[in-house]
Order: sequence, then structure tokens, then C-alpha cells
Amino acid sequence: MRTLLKLVLGVAVVAVAVIAQPQAKPDERSGADRFEVRMTDEMLRHSRIRDVLYFVGNAWTIGVFLVLIKTGAAGKMKAVAERVTRKPFVVAMFTIALLVLVTSILSFPLTYYSGFHVPQQFDLSDQSFGSWMSDYAKGSAVNLAIVVPVGALALLAMRRMKRWWLALWLGTIPFVVFAAVIQPIVIDPIFNEYEPLKDVVLRQKLLDLASRAGIEGGRVFEVNASKQTKTLNAYVNGIGPTARIVMWDTLLAEMTHDEVLAVMGHEMGHYVRKDVWKGLGVGILGALIVYLVGYRIIERGVARRGYQTAGDPAVIPYAALVFFVLAFLTTPFGAAYSRWGEHQADIFSLELTGLNEPMATAFRKLAESSKRDPSPHPFIKYWRYSHPPIAERIPFALSYRPHSQPSSGE
Repeated sequence: MRTLLKLVLGVAVVAVAVIAQPQAKPDERSGADRFEVRMTDEMLRHSRIRDVLYFVGNAWTIGVFLVLIKTGAAGKMKAVAERVTRKPFVVAMFTIALLVLVTSILSFPLTYYSGFHVPQQFDLSDQSFGSWMSDYAKGSAVNLAIVVPVGALALLAMRRMKRWWLALWLGTIPFVVFAAVIQPIVIDPIFNEYEPLKDVVLRQKLLDLASRAGIEGGRVFEVNASKQTKTLNAYVNGIGPTARIVMWDTLLAEMTHDEVLAVMGHEMGHYVRKDVWKGLGVGILGALIVYLVGYRIIERGVARRGYQTAGDPAVIPYAALVFFVLAFLTTPFGAAYSRWGEHQADIFSLELTGLNEPMATAFRKLAESSKRDPSPHPFIKYWRYSHPPIAERIPFALSYRPHSQPSSGE
């Protein structure tokens, strides 16, 4: 475990060194170039802060787990629970609930800074603190409602099964599929309002585009994301009966119809290519590796630290630390797969729509609205970018010509 922690520390040091490197100021070019992302000092500063916060946040979480391990907090919480009941499953649930609350409190300063202060500082949100706290409370409640029973079931498997890593992995499969199905209709509406697209003209254009893509009866929704942010986005989520394409109202307000069609062609590519299912499959395969390696590390740690079994609630911070570190170290692999899938969706959109220039200007608007560096350092790109950088996507959008007469923008 110490080797893994040293590896994480090494990654963090490299990341901070990379982020701290001075970057050349962007060229001053004519405003006539509508495909150029307007780089500003504010954009670079915001990008660096977000990248530093990513690595600091991971280090902070590891520090919280180490504090809980050092203080024996989980064992003390377990002892409190055993004064109320002797049922192991209930004791596990009580202990997990207390640990979730404690870690949330210890992590709140960083959560507040990154989730509320930074977007306000860079004019990326008009959300009031009260509204942000309401969303935070809802998210915490949802997290608690899921983590407590699922964690208790995991501990039960770890107590009763010798190859508990296999049981956890097999249990993960139906859980993540179920979660993907219910998220759009149960969890997402807790935070925002989703409704069918209001723009009748755009809706018909999207229906025609979906028909050309082979999507019949596709579900396209708009969501009041402006409640939380000024950035632009669209995405596909859900599977089976809940699969849908979602557009933020901020995107609809800032983009032309052709730009929306180009973006939606990308999302339809995810839909047609079954990328949600493929992503789940890759995630489940990655979980198999994490569970197996984590099992071997945790079992050795249990023997050294004098825990009763790996399923002892007192082991939770140690097991959580192991799995968290392993998940962090495998992040680049998931990011690389995601970037590949996003590039394939770009190709799908260009072949479906032929809207090269609208796609390029849409990418520019996405970059400028989020105030993120369109050309990050390669280390940052490979470690944490789930999409190809905008500096790569714009030239590709302009140069890829699947049609002899591609459409131009509005």
C-alpha cells in the first residue's frame, strides 16, 4: 500500500510541476476568425486552478482516509453502533453512515471552494449560495441513501466469502446497469427540470436528423442547467427505456440551429453506437482488475493491522483508501477510452450532417463558455481529459470532409 501511496504522490508532484510551467501567451489575431478560441489570462488561470484542484482534491481525500485510519474512527463508530444493536448488518449501516457524514464534513471546505467559489469567481454561475447548498444537501442525501445499504451488503460479502472480490464484482454489474437506467428518471429530476424541446422548428430539424441517423422515437430533452451554470453542454444518458439526449438550456440560448444540429449529431452518434453500454462494459472490466488487486492488498492489510475480517466495519477507511488509490491510478485508461469514443462521435456527426463549420464554431463556444484551456499540457490531457482538447477538435471538424459538398453554417 505504501508503494501505491508513493506513486500517487509522485503523480501529484508531476502534475503540479506541469501546471505551474509558464505558458506562451496566445497570438493576438483578428476577430474575423470565428473558429479561433479567444484565449485570455482568465481562461488560463481558471484552467490551472481546476487542474490543481483535481489533484489536490484527490490528495485531500487520501489524507481524510489516512486520518480516519490513524485515529481508529471506524472502530469507535462501530463500538457506538454495537451499544444499540448486535445485528452485524445494522452495525455496518450505522458505521458507514457516520463515516460518510464525517468525510463529508472534512471535505466540505474543498467542495465549497471548487464547487461554489471558483465558478462565482470566474463568472461561470449566478447560482446563490442557498441554492448551491440545497443541491449539495440533495446530493449528499442521495449519496447516503445509496452508499449505506450498498456498503453494508459489500461488507456482508467480505465477511462470508473467501473470494469476496469476485462477489463484489458480480454484484457491481446489475447495480451499475440499474443505476444507469434509473438516473434520468429518478436522480436527475431531483436537481433540475427536464422537458421536451420547446423550439418547434429546431425540434423538427432534430427529428429529421434522428431519422437519418436511424433513430426512431428518440427522446430529446432540454434542462434548466442555467440554474447552476453558464457553461454549455449536451449529453446522452440512460439505457434501454430511459435512454435520452439532453441539451442544456444554456447551449440552446447560445448556439445557432446548425451548431445545435452538429452537436446533436455527435450525441446521436453516442446513441447509435451504444456508447453508454460500451462505457459500462469498460468500467465493469476495469472494476474487475481493481477488485482483484484491492482484494490482495486489503487481505494482507487485515492480517497486519489485527482486524477480525475484511468485512469488519472497522476496516472501511482502509479498504476505501485502497480502492480509491487504485481507481485514481487507473484514471488515464478510462480517459483514453472516453477520448476515443468522443472522437468517433465527432466523425459520426460530420458524416451525418456535413456541418463542418458549425461544428467548429460550436466547439469554440464550448471552450469559451467553460473558460478551459483548449490546448492543455499532454500530461493533463492524458490523465484527466475525457474529450479530445478543443484545439484538436476544431481543426479536425474543419478538415474532415465525408461529403463532396459539406454544408456551411448559418
